[in-house]
Amino acid sequence: MQRTHVREKIIEYDGSQLSPLWAYRSLGVAGDSIVSFRGPCDVSLEHMVDAEDLRNGSSISSPEMLHFIVELFGATMTEIVLAQRLLLVSAAERLRGTAGPGVELERRFDNIYGLAPEDTDWRKLSVSVASLSPVSGMIHLGLNVEGAGAPVRAVGLHDIGIEDIDDFAEKVGEAFLGEIENVEADACKVRPLD
Repeated sequence: MQRTHVREKIIEYDGSQLSPLWAYRSLGVAGDSIVSFRGPCDVSLEHMVDAEDLRNGSSISSPEMLHFIVELFGATMTEIVLAQRLLLVSAAERLRGTAGPGVELERRFDNIYGLAPEDTDWRKLSVSVASLSPVSGMIHLGLNVEGAGAPVRAVGLHDIGIEDIDDFAEKVGEAFLGEIENVEADACKVRPLD
C-alpha cells in the first residue's frame, strides 16, 4: 500500500475524487493507497454517495478540510467499511495524542466529535463515507480544519489545538498504513483450524 500527502497544492473536494483510480489518474499513485490533501469541501448531489444524506437533503461542505482518500483493490463492501472504521480509529487515536488541554474527543462509528474547553455540546469534526467501485473499495474521510462555515455545528483541527496539519496528516496516514500491513501480516502467520 502506498501513502502520499499532497503539500504543494490545494485540492477542492467535490465528491468526484471518490472514483476508481483517482490517485493514479491525478497523482500517479497506483494500487492500494491512502492519499491526504487539504482543500475546501462542497459535495454536489451528483457525487453524493450516502443515500441517507440524499434522502435528508443534507449538505456536505466546509471552507477547509484535511481529506483522506483510500482505495483498496478487491475489497468487499464489508471489508471497505471495516477499513473505514480503522481509518477513523487511526485518526481519533492521533487526535487524542495531540489535541490541546481540556479537549474531549469521541468516535461514534464513522464520525469523530469534539468538545473544546469552551463548548457545552459536542460538535462534528468529520465526514466520512465508504463504498465500492467496479474495481475497488473507496473511502473518503474529511476533517474540518476550522469549525466555522460548515452547515452543521462543527469543530475544526485548529479549534482543538492541532496546528501542524501536514504533520498530523502524515501521522494518521502512517498509523493507518501500519494497521493495514499488520492485518495482512497477521493473516499470513496463523494455521487453519482443524
